[in-house]
Amino acid sequence: MNQLKRILYPIVKRQQQWRTWNMFLLWWGIVAITSGFILVRSQAGHAFPDWTPFGLAALLMSGTFVILWVNTSSGRFDYQQLARDIEEQHPELHATLLTAIEQQPDPKTGQFNFLQQRVLDEARAAYEASQFCRMIPKSRLFALKLGLTLLLAATCLCLGKIYALPKDPDKGAQAQNEKTETEQITEAQLNKVEPGNTEVERGTPLAILAHFKNQPPGKAVLVISRPDQAAQRRELTKNLDDPIFGATLPIVDEAFSYHVDYDGKKSETYQVTVYEHPSLDRADASLEYPTYTKLPARKVEDTRRLSAVEGTLLSYQFHLNKPVSSARLINDKEETIPLTVHAERPLAQLPPLTLTHNQRWKLELTDSAGRKNKLAPRIEVSVYANKPPKIHIASPRGDQQVSPLEEVDFAAEIQDDFGLGGYGLTYNVNGGQMQDIPLGKEAAGNTKIIAAHLLAMETLKVEPDQLINWFFWAEDTGPDGKTRRAFSDMFFAEVRPFEEIFRQGDPKQQQQQQQQQKEGQKSPNQQTEELIKLQKQIINATWNLRRKPDTLEKDIPVLIQGQEDALKKARVLLDKSSDEKTSEFIKTIITNMEASLKKLTEAQGETKP
Repeated sequence: MNQLKRILYPIVKRQQQWRTWNMFLLWWGIVAITSGFILVRSQAGHAFPDWTPFGLAALLMSGTFVILWVNTSSGRFDYQQLARDIEEQHPELHATLLTAIEQQPDPKTGQFNFLQQRVLDEARAAYEASQFCRMIPKSRLFALKLGLTLLLAATCLCLGKIYALPKDPDKGAQAQNEKTETEQITEAQLNKVEPGNTEVERGTPLAILAHFKNQPPGKAVLVISRPDQAAQRRELTKNLDDPIFGATLPIVDEAFSYHVDYDGKKSETYQVTVYEHPSLDRADASLEYPTYTKLPARKVEDTRRLSAVEGTLLSYQFHLNKPVSSARLINDKEETIPLTVHAERPLAQLPPLTLTHNQRWKLELTDSAGRKNKLAPRIEVSVYANKPPKIHIASPRGDQQVSPLEEVDFAAEIQDDFGLGGYGLTYNVNGGQMQDIPLGKEAAGNTKIIAAHLLAMETLKVEPDQLINWFFWAEDTGPDGKTRRAFSDMFFAEVRPFEEIFRQGDPKQQQQQQQQQKEGQKSPNQQTEELIKLQKQIINATWNLRRKPDTLEKDIPVLIQGQEDALKKARVLLDKSSDEKTSEFIKTIITNMEASLKKLTEAQGETKP
């Protein structure tokens, strides 16, 4: 039997818990119901003895201890009944457990015989296979335990409330009656009215509170008076048990006076004045464009963003919600522009301002009381430049070789944003005087003009090996109102002989050139061609500096270095030259290069501060 008890011990333990907790549920439920009934009756005015909460607490504890004592002894547990319950839940045991419980050991030896031991072993194996100790699920035990916790908490709460009730109901009722009589005798007295005389921002709510002393009045009314309007009455509501009556006006738009009526009396009259922060209602811009644009003056209403060409005169009229004492525009660099204000008019004006670059301002307003605008509106002005004319060369493309009798067709597409004043072609022969050929006088803005000219080389009386440089130009009106000329890239036309004779070279000279190429040396002709190419690049770069002088300080050191390199190469060619005519030609080149280098050096000195 001891072996079987060890097997059934978990079941016995769980069964004892289940029985104990069910008894707790019954007993605590009875005490809780009794306590709740006494609490309800006590609040209804029924009298109970002072020891009632202590008696109920003692009853709760004593019953709890009795239940614990009854269920602590496991010796009186009926194992046969437990076996029957398990067999009902697990019919697959086939009465094995019940048979094993009924087995008794030999009184003399205290041991079980073979068959009895086998029955016990089968009962143990059935336990391991079926785990019938879990016949009461843990979920049911947890739910019962949670219910007991809630029930005990509710019982303790009821006992606490019973204990907090007045110990002597007669005396409590007498004190309440005396207080009621005193309140009935004492009249309501107004202590204060909040906020009294005050100033509020327009459009915001206002709360009005009436504080009373002693007995509060049965009714309090807020009376609002405005000029030329009938008085408005609004009942004040009481806040819980406090002697405070109040009401909230959702929006205050104008000044008024008010007082509080109560029990046939009224408070003094208070004044509410209204103020508002300055703000921008509308911003109207006036634009007066430069004369060269040929655009009429324009007014843009209610705008805070606009764009205009540089040189435009901008004026602004800022319409406000009220007159202000000062107004100004502040840019991102904290630079200010004061605006003209009017004491009697809600208006601030920006005097005509010449636009030269993009502007971003915020508008700051200040009224006579020192109040500033809550939100500073942004004013943004985009200023676009008056661009020089655009010149696109159509023909000829790049540097050319022409004969003395050839006719060259020059053409270019020219366009300007606000209109052309004149355009044409300029050329010179062999470094001589520049010759301008006007090709047109005026053209409308944003219109492409084709400038074309047919130049006959025969009329220029050019000779072979002479160099012609040429470019297109166009004029418009700059931001300063003066005529401005823009130039295209400069190109070259080399005059070749009318007839070119090609002869077979000297084989010895060819072998010498090939030998020089193998040794990494260049022939005089190759060196001359490279020198010509380098000098053309220098001329074009110098020409671009004339077109874009803003980059002079950065680019002129590079030009000086390039001219010095070209001068060194020319001197090397002079040393290698054995022909007198060629030497004189190179000397002339060196003289012109030295003059160019001098001019570039002087220009660099002018750029330094």
